[in-house]
Amino acid sequence: MSIPNGYQRERDLRLWSPRLSRLLMIYDGRHLSVKTIFHSLECFKRHSQFDFYYADARAPCCYDLSYFDAVLVHYSVRYCWGTLPKDYQESLRTYHGLKALFVQDEYDRVHATWEAITSLGIDVVFTVVPPEAVHKVYPPERFPRTTFVSILTGYIPEQLERLVTPPPEERGLLIGYRGRELAWWYGDLGREKLLIGQRMKSICDARGLPTDIAWKEDERIYGDRWFQFLASCKATLGTESGSNIFDFDGALAQTVRHEIMANPGASYEEIHDKYLRGHDGKIVMNQISPKIFEAVACRTALILFEGDYSGILTPGKHFLALKKDFSNVDEVLLALLDDRYLRDLTDRAHGDLVDGDRFSYRTFVRQVDAVLAARLTSRAAPYEPSLPSPPCDALLPFQKLKKAIEKESLLHSVWQSLPVRMQHALRPLIGRAPLKDYLALGSRAVRLAVRPVIEGLRNFRKKAG
Repeated sequence: MSIPNGYQRERDLRLWSPRLSRLLMIYDGRHLSVKTIFHSLECFKRHSQFDFYYADARAPCCYDLSYFDAVLVHYSVRYCWGTLPKDYQESLRTYHGLKALFVQDEYDRVHATWEAITSLGIDVVFTVVPPEAVHKVYPPERFPRTTFVSILTGYIPEQLERLVTPPPEERGLLIGYRGRELAWWYGDLGREKLLIGQRMKSICDARGLPTDIAWKEDERIYGDRWFQFLASCKATLGTESGSNIFDFDGALAQTVRHEIMANPGASYEEIHDKYLRGHDGKIVMNQISPKIFEAVACRTALILFEGDYSGILTPGKHFLALKKDFSNVDEVLLALLDDRYLRDLTDRAHGDLVDGDRFSYRTFVRQVDAVLAARLTSRAAPYEPSLPSPPCDALLPFQKLKKAIEKESLLHSVWQSLPVRMQHALRPLIGRAPLKDYLALGSRAVRLAVRPVIEGLRNFRKKAG
């Protein structure tokens, strides 16, 4: 596959082979609209010293894996939930090259991940479990031939390194945040994503402060709109990512689910005391979230619950520390009124996290390349491998989806040209959720008239896409 224009490949290292080693990345294309997932895939084509190919796991494995020197399975393919098709599983089992697995959300059905490592013969696992806890999740005696490498859940993409954003005094929102209510079996750490938003919204609404804080699924923001949203806020909220409850066989989630069905009036606290307290914190998974890097790149101040944040952030220097009981919320909100203080805070965070290249995808790819290069060995294929024509990654819409994701529409350009304060005033009146509300309030005749137009637009978009 030819290298797309604008891609600068890093070729500083020279491997044993006269040709560049060919590596295949298997991914799940359903999740490419999530920027973190897209960047974690695209960065290898952009920065790796190896020759990277991509294959969507949703399509049949119709080529010989022996063509590749290594095969990597991306974390968007969640083996523990059965999203790696059987034909790929069989091909990987019989493949004799280097095999690597990227894993996230490792607290879910840990035994299924163990089975994947063993049955597929995985040589290297890139895990987001902190180094000090890896042996608790992956016992060394169970995986004597597998190397485990700790990485972060996300890094800073190039497009954010060059981002130009308005200063604090030109931002219309005091605090913007999108949280999420996770299943109760993820415990207190997962619960914090919801609680920090609910409590802060209640306090700010009572004081008449301009905020945009939400946690429902239909209010989430994706793609470039997320970065634009962050750039319109003086500050955003955050908590440590992950879960400190590891459900090794899935039984804990099933038990909690059955209890909620049998007793729908039970509170989270009751469920936690009855089923979760003995598990919560046995393995500490607290991690810094990619959303924190994104906020820093947008020079948006961080209001974070107290925590370690992978040892990367320092309270007072990089973020405003909010106590989990909100006992210092007055002090935090007062600091948000000082634009000069916010500018200094965000400049320090940007300088330490973004400008230094330490947490960029370039650095991440170098780390992965070094691990793979140390394990790759020269080998001759047992026979001439075959690939369909065109090559595997051209059969699937990786580059097409990339262009579609990055393409800026005319309406998007017009919206971006509006002042931030005007965007904030118009936001409640437009978008998918308000449109649904208008249709719901309209007469039956209006809904019947509008529905064919919407369906026609959807069909046209599908054909055009």
